[in-house]
Amino acid sequence: MSILSFASLRSAAKRQGFTLVELLVVIAIIGTLVGLLLPAVQSAREAARRSACTNNLKQNGLSILNWSSANGNTIPHSSRPNNGNARLSWVTRTLPFLEEQQLYNRYDRSKNWSDTALGTGQTVPNAILVMTRIKALECPSDSSNLQFDADPAGTYPSTETQAVASGASFTTTGLFAATTDYSPTTFVDSGLVGNNSIVAASAWTGTQSARQSATGAVQQGDGFMAKDYNGTVIQKVAFCTDGLSKTILLAESAGRPYKYNRGKLSGSFPTNRVNGGGWCRPASDFAFKGSKEDGTSVGTSAPNSATTAVGATNGEDIATFTYNGASSGTEGSGDPYSFHPGIVNVVMADGGVKTISDSVSLSVFAAMVTRAGAENATIPD
Repeated sequence: MSILSFASLRSAAKRQGFTLVELLVVIAIIGTLVGLLLPAVQSAREAARRSACTNNLKQNGLSILNWSSANGNTIPHSSRPNNGNARLSWVTRTLPFLEEQQLYNRYDRSKNWSDTALGTGQTVPNAILVMTRIKALECPSDSSNLQFDADPAGTYPSTETQAVASGASFTTTGLFAATTDYSPTTFVDSGLVGNNSIVAASAWTGTQSARQSATGAVQQGDGFMAKDYNGTVIQKVAFCTDGLSKTILLAESAGRPYKYNRGKLSGSFPTNRVNGGGWCRPASDFAFKGSKEDGTSVGTSAPNSATTAVGATNGEDIATFTYNGASSGTEGSGDPYSFHPGIVNVVMADGGVKTISDSVSLSVFAAMVTRAGAENATIPD
């Protein structure tokens, strides 16, 4: 072999591998590509979660409409049947239509949802049964950690821990009511009367608390799934005269019982929380109140100063919303809210799902809440 050949081999050997500069360039290019692709991947994931959320709402809407069809076009509203002790939510009533027939069969509907005593024929009390998480009630974009609630009528847990069940009893105390991110908008809160002429004063008979003690007469400001507080009014589809496609059946109010403002946790749970969240709780239904732009002042704490309809907060803080107080009674303090950027999903009374921009006005959203408000408002497509 010639000297030239040896030199050529040594030169080729030296050319194997990369220099430090070349490696740094390659790493920089890869980093740039990852930086460009990551937002696209995150956007695709959120699009998938949003699609799953709208599918959940569709399922829930159909469960209510199927229940209504099977029950003479009445509505499975949250209620206290015959003014008794049992508080039944719309979810509890429609469990068989959410493919939860076994859970429905085991649930004693003559007892309250938080009851720890065994009912007739029960092997597990209601309080343990309601720990069951139902996927169709949970938005995939909900970023809250521990998705459980409790009963403020008793002693609300002082720590962020889930109760532990063993057999027919709890071995530890804590949060035990699995949550829902979707709830009925029961009526437009009377606090909005006089605010930019959103609703007429004639639509009301007083505060939320007054509504609970009233005879239950149908009012102009009622939502499609208005409650029946004392067993005197059976809500019917026929009460919706504004049009089923123009009236909200369920809206997102995600993240409860945690309190969220503009995507961030507010305060320290459970000292700061929204009243509501558990799928078994009628208090998870909410009156539409609106809020200030930053979500820090809403409902009873600033009754006529709301500027934002949806997306600012998922509800009023229990610190200002006095449970069983003179203004709000035992009502829930939720409001329309989601973890989808810039929008809130709703399902209408005809079963159609709509995406509502967080720029929607108070008056338009209020018109979508009321079933017989006769408002002259253009409902967004």
